[in-house]
Amino acid sequence: MIFVFYMRAASKAEHVEPELEGPAAMIESWGTRPRRAWTVSFFLLSGFTIFTAAEPFAEGLLATGRTFGIEEFILVQWLAPLASESPEFIVAILFALKGQPGTSMGALLSSKVNQWTLLIGMLPIVYAVSAGSAGGMQMDARQVEEMFLTAAQSIFAVAVLANLSFSLLEALIVFVLFWTQLLFPDPQFRFYYSFLYVVLAVGLVLVKKDVRDGFVALFSRASASSVIEKH
Repeated sequence: MIFVFYMRAASKAEHVEPELEGPAAMIESWGTRPRRAWTVSFFLLSGFTIFTAAEPFAEGLLATGRTFGIEEFILVQWLAPLASESPEFIVAILFALKGQPGTSMGALLSSKVNQWTLLIGMLPIVYAVSAGSAGGMQMDARQVEEMFLTAAQSIFAVAVLANLSFSLLEALIVFVLFWTQLLFPDPQFRFYYSFLYVVLAVGLVLVKKDVRDGFVALFSRASASSVIEKH
């Protein structure tokens, strides 16, 4: 439901027409029906490719971890997403290299919203269909820790971007915190890092006026949008 509201809001927001190049520019020159047909075809082909390659990739990844003595959870949690999300990173980097930071960050943030709404919301549904029952997913302690850590990271990211700017210092802090947490496999450190993210987020809101103003503006726009939709 949250993802549906996000899609509605995104569809009504102002947007800038992209500068198409290569195959995208060629397809754009075709008529409406051919473009839609090719778009659907690309979507189906991508889904089929993922469906056929996902299981061999996952099994091969786990087998590699067992061979080299690497914890399977780390490979699934960190290496697999880097491979699956590399197109998003490449697109964002290309936009940044072309001097379009807003579009670059927008692409990554849109992906994050998708992951925290549509993707996570679909997991219990798919699990219930696979299990043949309506019971929820049971999470172990490691999965709870990772969910808490990721949620704390997201809170800090919202605080960093609330003023619609992203400084080099903030980028360095995010980068260092993300990579150093991999050096400490002890579960306690995942909670330490989670609380650190939350403390930093609260500190930004309390110390920086532009961050507070960004939060106020964000919720003000959300309230105004809900009032407009009701009328």
